[in-house]
Amino acid sequence: MTNQKVSSSFSDWAAAARVLEVWRERGLSEAKSILSDEITANSGGLLLQELHLRVHREPGPRLLIDGCWLSRPYGGVTRVWQQILSTWQLPGLIYAGAPVAMINRNNNLTFASSFSSLRGKEVDPLNTRAVSALSEENNSLVKKWNADVFCSSWISNSGFYRPACPELALVHDCLPERIRPDQPELMALRRRWWQLAATHLAVSSATAEDLAHLLQKPDLQLSWCHLAPAEAFHQNIDSPDLQSLWCRLQREAGLPDEFFLLPATSAIGSYKNPELLAQALADPDLLSLPLLLCGIAAERRAQELEMHFPHLRGRVLAAGFSDPELALAYRHALAVVIPSRIEGFGLPAIEVMAAGGLCLVADARGLREAGAEAALRFSPRQPEQLRDLLKLVADPLTRAWLQSQAQTRISSRLARLNPDLIGLALLAQARRAVVL
Repeated sequence: MTNQKVSSSFSDWAAAARVLEVWRERGLSEAKSILSDEITANSGGLLLQELHLRVHREPGPRLLIDGCWLSRPYGGVTRVWQQILSTWQLPGLIYAGAPVAMINRNNNLTFASSFSSLRGKEVDPLNTRAVSALSEENNSLVKKWNADVFCSSWISNSGFYRPACPELALVHDCLPERIRPDQPELMALRRRWWQLAATHLAVSSATAEDLAHLLQKPDLQLSWCHLAPAEAFHQNIDSPDLQSLWCRLQREAGLPDEFFLLPATSAIGSYKNPELLAQALADPDLLSLPLLLCGIAAERRAQELEMHFPHLRGRVLAAGFSDPELALAYRHALAVVIPSRIEGFGLPAIEVMAAGGLCLVADARGLREAGAEAALRFSPRQPEQLRDLLKLVADPLTRAWLQSQAQTRISSRLARLNPDLIGLALLAQARRAVVL
């Protein structure tokens, strides 16, 4: 499954990706001109069918999106919506006969302002009682806007006991069920969210399998679609502007020429597993190499690592980056290390590949799927395996050889990712929700 781009529900993904690429680069009329040939050659399919209906401006479901999570400007769910909303900006994809509206709960995504907006109550998405209480308001908004489908990516519904209309659940991961089963209110709300949904869309095969088991239908083939790295991570490495930006970043963040990078940091003992990398860096041959942390609360996490691991004192740096800056940090790091015990989908892994960096990932579900054949893997329970990989990449000759060997596999992996597919897949699933 890791070599596929999307689930069997979207077997026409490659053809749909070609049409979307033409649409983005040359416009709707050019996309329309090649679509019929793709449909003939690929015997249709859900994605091509959705494209056909939209380029011919056929009526579609009125889709209402709950922006509950969009009050948070960072994180994996936000990345998913950035990609989806960017796709929906394609001229002609969303129109009066198949509209999209957002429930605005202090949305922080720029793209969200391009769609019809309904004012909703602002809540902390991690406050389960507050999110649960949104059901009544969502029910009212569905009726006010005459929505055909209600979509949420974070545990909100359009009715507490019965949905006001068919619901579509965009499932980023099933991590709470795996790592926080001791929170009954959250578990009950999540269970209600995905049980009431008429259709689902997961961001990975691993998440789709988890969800099928939670629905007590292990043989159910739920639809899923991978994300792709944002355009900011595909950079021209020879650009003088980028070289100048990197020099400035080095000065401002105090970055040395050689360092390891740990993205999306989290607490010691969490599923992000930062202690594994800390343990590996205790090797005498690695003591001269610093560790750069980035992401939310990077400075606090750096202090925690130095306190718990004395050999890291004075070696841990913390920085916050924009996406273009992060891409440069990925490229210039000796290696980007992602040691998580589990992930819904390891988006940073493919962002590192797109940026031209070397990525080491734990051999865990989600990360294994994201990295596919292109990432070097280690056990999330054996720091000595990671230690040996770090020593290899710290050697200039070995690192150059590893990069040259990985390049073809990285190119192949990235070629199977299109940033517009998940947005199209969500529209196709919304149409299915009305039919089912």
